[in-house]
Amino acid sequence: MTIGFGIIGLDHWYAALPFARRVATDPATRLVAVVDPDLDHAREAALGAAVDTDPDRVLGDPAVEVVAIFASVDRNLELCRAAADAGKHIVSVKPMAMTLAEADLIIDAVDAAGVLFWPSEARRSSPLARELSDAVSSGRLGELRSASFEMHSSLPKSWTDAPADGGWWVDPSRVPGGGWLDHAVYQLDRMHWLFGSPVAAITGVTGRIAHPDLAVEDYGHAVITLESGAVVTVEDTWLAAPGAFSNRAQLVGSNGSLCYDSTLGLLGSAGAGEPWSYRRLPEDSSDTVELVISSLRDGIRPEADARTARAVLATALDFYAAAEGR
Repeated sequence: MTIGFGIIGLDHWYAALPFARRVATDPATRLVAVVDPDLDHAREAALGAAVDTDPDRVLGDPAVEVVAIFASVDRNLELCRAAADAGKHIVSVKPMAMTLAEADLIIDAVDAAGVLFWPSEARRSSPLARELSDAVSSGRLGELRSASFEMHSSLPKSWTDAPADGGWWVDPSRVPGGGWLDHAVYQLDRMHWLFGSPVAAITGVTGRIAHPDLAVEDYGHAVITLESGAVVTVEDTWLAAPGAFSNRAQLVGSNGSLCYDSTLGLLGSAGAGEPWSYRRLPEDSSDTVELVISSLRDGIRPEADARTARAVLATALDFYAAAEGR
């Protein structure tokens, strides 16, 4: 029997469109309906599935088991609670909420309904993520001492053919951060997952360097000290020219190091007393649909859930508070 999906909101179309294609083409899943205020956008995403402007089209449909919410963050609390109340499992936009209080209300709704929750910021099942996790869990790197993550992109678009003006991502009433938060959520989840140590202290800076008129930052650099003593830096920006996207990271342990660079397409590793060696960079996009299938068909609990998403949001909000001197 196929698993029925409904999609609510296409604000985060970068994730929504490939997600819709994946659901529509897998024999184990069916795209039942796509809901968005813009019906032309909904039709483009739906690939022949039903479309509507009213979320009740999905929430009230017994054929829908899973609701994927890609609306702007300010709507996620309302939609997650409605989905949970309707007994639907939830794939959530990132970050999960505007505030920790909202995140807690989402967790309460998910727990009360007994539904599953998959956060979009968790890329723990990607081939690259598994390589990193295996290197850490096997002890090959030894004790993790530091990590650096950096990602640079241009301003996002509100739709595929829209100008790169930031869209809803630059509206602080719709999302609790700007160019740093946009991609830092992925790296913060990876930090929490790989290091397994609570945050002891956080500091950093934000700025409006390339886009001084924005209401949110286009640059952010966080320095995070963990209770283990390890230090992690996270730099994310909207400073890059269109087409000059880059994603780099390095993990440093007592017995070895790993690094990757999207611009070179390489994953590097070095053990104690060994030179660096390089090979092709594995894919780093998680198949959330496959995670849903494995959970609902095979009973495998999600490795990341609403509580891990809350931890990411808490660290992000702590960074903003530190950067703003609060």
